[in-house]
Amino acid sequence: MLLTELQAQQITLVRVLEQTRDNGGLWTAGDAHEATRAARELVGRGAPFHVFVARRAQWALEEIQRRSPDQVVRLRVPRLPFWAGWVLAVCALLAGFATDYLAAQPHIDVVEWPLVLLIGWNWLVFTWLCLAWLWRRISPGHGSHGLPAAALGRWWVWEMLGLRSGKSRPWAADFRQAWATLAAPLQAVRFRLAAHLAALLFALGAVGSFWARGISEEYRAGWKTTYAFVNGELLHAIVSVVLAPGAWLLNLPIPDAQHIDRLRMPGSAGEVAEPWIWLYGASVLVWVAAPRLCLVLLNALARWRLRRAFPLPMRGAYFITLGALWRGQSIGVVVVPFRYALSPDVRRRLATMLERIYGLAVDTAIEPPVLMGNDATDWKKAIHPEGHVAVLALFPLAATAEADAQGVLLQRLQRSAGSDTPVVPVVDMGGFPLQDIDRLRQRCNQWRRVLDKVGCKPLFVDLQQTREEDLQALHQRLNHDH
Repeated sequence: MLLTELQAQQITLVRVLEQTRDNGGLWTAGDAHEATRAARELVGRGAPFHVFVARRAQWALEEIQRRSPDQVVRLRVPRLPFWAGWVLAVCALLAGFATDYLAAQPHIDVVEWPLVLLIGWNWLVFTWLCLAWLWRRISPGHGSHGLPAAALGRWWVWEMLGLRSGKSRPWAADFRQAWATLAAPLQAVRFRLAAHLAALLFALGAVGSFWARGISEEYRAGWKTTYAFVNGELLHAIVSVVLAPGAWLLNLPIPDAQHIDRLRMPGSAGEVAEPWIWLYGASVLVWVAAPRLCLVLLNALARWRLRRAFPLPMRGAYFITLGALWRGQSIGVVVVPFRYALSPDVRRRLATMLERIYGLAVDTAIEPPVLMGNDATDWKKAIHPEGHVAVLALFPLAATAEADAQGVLLQRLQRSAGSDTPVVPVVDMGGFPLQDIDRLRQRCNQWRRVLDKVGCKPLFVDLQQTREEDLQALHQRLNHDH
């Protein structure tokens, strides 16, 4: 599945417009059906599913732009984060170049601590990155992509939509949250790319400053100390490790302990520091610049790959509905009320909840209720597995669950719907005295015990009011059962 970043953004935006509580009147159920029809005609019968979904989203946004120019939804390429990355890189280069001038020493220490600490810090970072990579391999799917990536993701969405224009967009918060979650891996790669590039340029600036000052000034190499335990042997042990890459690369010897002892100041005037400058410069390039350059290239490649093959998950109720429509099936959700006469408000709330889960393209059919006195085994409605994405059996909590009534109806629905279509028993708590906690708990447990005998797990919601937690519970249940 090859979706570009822009196509994934368009698909996510249209999904939000079709599922959000308030899309500002930009998109209706009729528009969603027309977008599906137009996309099927445009891509043809043999097109892959992701091509159909991408073309449908593109058509939808073009239709909104044509019909409502004053409310156009235009996904722009963010410029400020791009320029912020380059400003960070330039500042890092200048900061690195300024380090030697800030030190303002007339000589070079045998152990040049700023460069040694630079090497040490970078290798701590490399070690942490390796451990984080191993952890992701051992425990895939665990952990977040970090606060910087999350902050970059939020900023990216604001710039992409131009949300500072002051226009009222009630759906923008839902899109911001959805896209920030989906794009977190890509934003983490972008942040790491900027960070590694800045670290690389800082190291190059520090080395460049080191070399540049040697052109106009005579650096001398030596060392000073207050403590008796610091001697030539200790310093030699340190530089033997730190300068080993430079010595190998330039084929220059590292002075021994006796030679370093003779460079102690103020008793000695030191020596011309040119060999030390070359050793330190080459060592920093090997220890720091080369690994950072590799990380820059790896993250640049990862960014290029993710932008051209965005990993947009096409699972869940919304894409199941689109998949059925792509195959040419007439798709809907069937609601079967059992011994429950639904009020117009409950019907409206239930239809709205299902639209927010499956999108505006789904048809919701609320069947006539199976009332008291009707035989639960004599429910005649034909449910075709290829024509429905879900079947909801709706019960009132105030009723008493019975295995030979509600249980029999659920078994009948399951046989009729088939194994691939979820049959979800929804128990409406609306109208039940929720203040009586003990009675509420007893009633819920009674429903659980009865429905457990037929292999069903009831979902308790309150359809007398619109609560976000009920919507999320139904959403998770339908996605889980598919």
